[in-house]
Amino acid sequence: MSKRQPKAEATVPAPVPSKRDPTPREAAAIAKATAYCRSRAEAPTYQVKGVEGRTMSVECPHNELVGFTVQQNATFGTASTDFASQTAAEAFDIVRSRGQPLPTQDQMNAAAAAVAGIEPQNEAEAMLAVQMVGTHSVAMDMLSRAKQAANPDQLERFGTLATKLLRTYTTQLEALAKVRRGGAQKVIVEHVHVHAGGQAIVGNVTGGQGGAPRGQIDNGQQAHAHALTGPAALAFQADPSMLCEDAGRDALPVASGEGEGPMPDARRGQGKRSPKG
Repeated sequence: MSKRQPKAEATVPAPVPSKRDPTPREAAAIAKATAYCRSRAEAPTYQVKGVEGRTMSVECPHNELVGFTVQQNATFGTASTDFASQTAAEAFDIVRSRGQPLPTQDQMNAAAAAVAGIEPQNEAEAMLAVQMVGTHSVAMDMLSRAKQAANPDQLERFGTLATKLLRTYTTQLEALAKVRRGGAQKVIVEHVHVHAGGQAIVGNVTGGQGGAPRGQIDNGQQAHAHALTGPAALAFQADPSMLCEDAGRDALPVASGEGEGPMPDARRGQGKRSPKG
């Protein structure tokens, strides 16, 4: 006679402790971050439909295909769908992992977000933006290899490459800024301090009508013979003793009589040398 096996008691999973609510500071940070994300340009999101060998099928994640195309064009600073698709493919190819034939969906969307953050305004800026994305990606790869280097030679080789790439990235940033400002440099001078007895000059400074000559400043007693021009704000401190009479010195005698007389010749009135006795 077989004995019945006792039924195994059903195990009840332990209750998962509920998480706390955000603190007031965390809630404020979340609200601030939400407003920030809403103010940023939204990059197009790509969805991988399938992969066959070295071919990837990518599609729009929603049913508004025309809107997705326009969004992609705007992200890459163009009205050409062909240019936007080609440039996006170049960005996706450069961010794929080492040894992988195709990028992942996350890598593609990260590259698109990076380009959207640069906000290229035309095709030239879009090409530069993609170069910046590629330079950054390869530089991070070199830094990772340098960190995992097995010997000093590898550390030096990968570290040198990373340094060159990071310098290139900085140059690309400067080139983008130069293109956007049209090659002109704007210098803004702030916090101009004017001390006691000084004068502050802003803008182009020239002589007034009937006053000091052009390029000089009439201070009431004498002309300051330094021409001050240009948009920068200049401040200088004048020595009060140079702007008024010197009370410690004797006044120069002024010849009496009206009008101006001729300057006497210094050679007149000089007698002839007497012969040596």
